[in-house]
Amino acid sequence: MVELHPMLFCASAVFLVLWQYFSDKPIGKIFAPLFYISILGFAVSFLWQPSAMADTGPKLILQLLFIGVTSLLTRQLKDNPIALLITLSVIVILTMLFVKWDSNREEPLIPLAENGELIIELKEGVQTDDLYTILGAPVSRAFYPADADVTTLDNYLIIDAPNTQDGLSDLIRKLKSMDMVNYIEYNEVIQLPEEVAVVPTKISKNLGVNDPDIKEQWGLAKLNLEEFHASLKDVKPKKKALIAILDTGVDAKHEDIKANYKSIKSKHDNDTHRHGTHCAGIAAAVTNNKKGIASLSPNGKFVEVASVKVLSGFGGGTQSGIIAGMIEAADAGADVISMSLGGRTNDKAMKAYSDAVKYCNKKGAIVVVAAGNNNINANLFAPANTPGVITVSAVDQFLNKAKFSNTTQDIEMAVSAPGVDIYSTLPNNKYGPLSGTSMSTPYVAGLVGIMKSINPELTTQEVFTILNDNGQATQDANKIGRLIQPKKAIDSIDK
Repeated sequence: MVELHPMLFCASAVFLVLWQYFSDKPIGKIFAPLFYISILGFAVSFLWQPSAMADTGPKLILQLLFIGVTSLLTRQLKDNPIALLITLSVIVILTMLFVKWDSNREEPLIPLAENGELIIELKEGVQTDDLYTILGAPVSRAFYPADADVTTLDNYLIIDAPNTQDGLSDLIRKLKSMDMVNYIEYNEVIQLPEEVAVVPTKISKNLGVNDPDIKEQWGLAKLNLEEFHASLKDVKPKKKALIAILDTGVDAKHEDIKANYKSIKSKHDNDTHRHGTHCAGIAAAVTNNKKGIASLSPNGKFVEVASVKVLSGFGGGTQSGIIAGMIEAADAGADVISMSLGGRTNDKAMKAYSDAVKYCNKKGAIVVVAAGNNNINANLFAPANTPGVITVSAVDQFLNKAKFSNTTQDIEMAVSAPGVDIYSTLPNNKYGPLSGTSMSTPYVAGLVGIMKSINPELTTQEVFTILNDNGQATQDANKIGRLIQPKKAIDSIDK
């Protein structure tokens, strides 16, 4: 539908000109309905994507003004064909010049990092010593992968651009002209959506565990926790899989997390926000300890959870910081990287994210990412739209798509999990409910961690195939993927 938008715009303008020019002749009656059909299609094509008004509203106004002015001029000058032809030609030329200018200008819609607005990839073997002199802007190395031989991430740089739009545009043009530069993208700011505290949905069963708050965990009831734990009773894991939570940090001392927690670095072991701790509890809270909540993991044999803080206490971060966190988690031996974060992106292709996912995969980690909470297509969100990740949407208590959840029909590997009124851990030994695809993501990460503990050689594609083939086809599965079914997934693994 998006591709039809410019075609229908042109058709609307042409049919309107012909209708106005031949308005006093029988043939004019033919062009009138054609104009109405094309302008209706033009409007529908624009509104098809809910995000369009936020991004291209000004362009829509200009396009409608163009059609209106063209109509007015045609009426006024239709008795003077030469003047009309010249006038319309001038309008077309000016429009083409505007389109060319608009397509070349660099004006990001998403905020950029204040100290390092651009990420660039240099070609292999390029020396960077003189780059500062050439660019006139501070340059620093972006990423430090431990296994630089298997990736090009060590070729990425961060550039602190001038603090003006013109300065940024000039710098980008200069970079594009340099043979040593392989790729350029924006270093975007990530901000967690405002949290909404909710009242948890209670259940009547204890699901076979002694954790006192299990009756607040409807999600585990829908995932058939009791049957799932029973299926793991005689299963011996080959390793304890490590689930890395990339977020605002995790309260490592929480009573319902600490027994399953592994510290990568002490700076990651606190959470002044609460988002990261909430996600960690969903993924790997200690089960059957007569405290707080339960998780999919029945005991401490299958998984442990770690933290890499990539977001501040205010819930903000940058693309480069998140990628650096992915690399750190992979180098620390993470088997699963859970990322309940992301946002709208300026770039259609995010090569740095893609290279980071490939690096994590080579190190043995599977990357699980939230679809986002804007009720639009997740292909507009990063890293949800990055090839190689498993993207997770949210369902409510009735297993319908959560109203806020982004859709994943255009995402390569997508599943869904409970994401509304999810009760979990909060800093300082507290508990409470939150909603979001942020909450559905660690359900999947926790399950994938158990799968990797049983068969450490599982790849992302193999895990997704198991989750998808054994998932429940809910009413909205075509929009958000199948609902994970933990027991069926484990039963399908070669043990």
